Amino acid sequence: MDLLEALRRYWGHAGFRPPQEEVIRAVLAGRDACAVMPTGGGKSLCYQLPAVLQPKTVIVLSPLIALMQDQVAELTGRGIAAAVLNSAIGLEEQREIMRQAAGGKFRLIYLSPERLRRADTLPWLKNVPIALFAIDEAHCISEWGHEFRPEYRQLRALRDEFPDIPVAAFTASATREVRHDILRQLRLRDPAKFVRSFRRPNLRYLVATGDDTRRRRILLQALRAHSGRRAIVYAPTIDAVNSTHQDLKLNKIDSIPYHGQMDPARRERNQRRWQEGEVPVLVGTLAFGMGINQPDVRLVAHLALPKSMEQYYQEAGRAGRDGEPADCLMLWARRDAGLLGHFISEIRDPKERGRAWNRYFKLRAYAEGEGCRQRILCEYFGEHPKWERCDFCDNCGKRPAWMGRRGLSPTAG
Repeated sequence: MDLLEALRRYWGHAGFRPPQEEVIRAVLAGRDACAVMPTGGGKSLCYQLPAVLQPKTVIVLSPLIALMQDQVAELTGRGIAAAVLNSAIGLEEQREIMRQAAGGKFRLIYLSPERLRRADTLPWLKNVPIALFAIDEAHCISEWGHEFRPEYRQLRALRDEFPDIPVAAFTASATREVRHDILRQLRLRDPAKFVRSFRRPNLRYLVATGDDTRRRRILLQALRAHSGRRAIVYAPTIDAVNSTHQDLKLNKIDSIPYHGQMDPARRERNQRRWQEGEVPVLVGTLAFGMGINQPDVRLVAHLALPKSMEQYYQEAGRAGRDGEPADCLMLWARRDAGLLGHFISEIRDPKERGRAWNRYFKLRAYAEGEGCRQRILCEYFGEHPKWERCDFCDNCGKRPAWMGRRGLSPTAG
């Protein structure tokens, strides 16, 4: 079976997005690889498709339990043998998965980095016929990244324990410094490197600041302008999620809340209702969205400054995955900046505090800058655009009427 035949048979696609085919061919050739592809760029296909073309197993290391479970359910529905191994599964089922994996039953097995700490994991993996280790969210291995996770450092051991098995690292948001650190930490050997442009030409980036009243009005106007279409509203706290949800309800805008302290069954039900289109607007904390592959989100709104450019790029990038135009709206207040600064000042490690301040100043430059926002984002990730303007963001003159003029609120409507 060739690549296109597998793509059509299992995924129903007629062709690849750049640079998926090149990444897949490198992986199938047994090379180490590092791929930086924007949110929605199809990273998972780059390790899933090679799995169906080989008799061995791809081991996927991911920090996101919900994402692992969703991908396994999706793969199983496509007729691809896959399993996830984590503490949420009963011990007897875990043992059965491990036994079947040693027999080569699965094309893909998903593990968390923490799983490698268990004394029985590495000896078990040595009995599994492994084709590839795929490291998802690879930026988590770098202290220079915005989501450094110490447990990712142990992935260095894969090179010692499995010297002949290729390793492929995948991430959506890594600066040049972080990319270099990923290669160094994972000890990739002559890796095939792929960095896709960070430009998302169908996304209109918009920023407004002001008091609570002004930002609330702009949010209501934005949601009314996108009435009936799918939207995500990111609120900074659980209280803000609940109050925003109630405010939208009072203004006759259908929405559902989502946050980490919600009863899991209710949280899953709300996510399903949103994904199935029963309710168009989901108001959530950062607990929502990782691994969500909803192509038709027309608006992503942030009600406060995010913690970093990487975080904003990932979350805003959940809009417009179908390639159609979508709006990414950041609404912030001066106190957001003060709060971020307060948290940074409390970081004890001087190196990490310095990196956090650097991320903070880059974020402020984006929020307050007058240049093309698309260009600012691309330059942040180390890209050197040959173009000066995207001609789509608010700073390029495409500020929608529902935002009002700069410094002025739109009417409440």
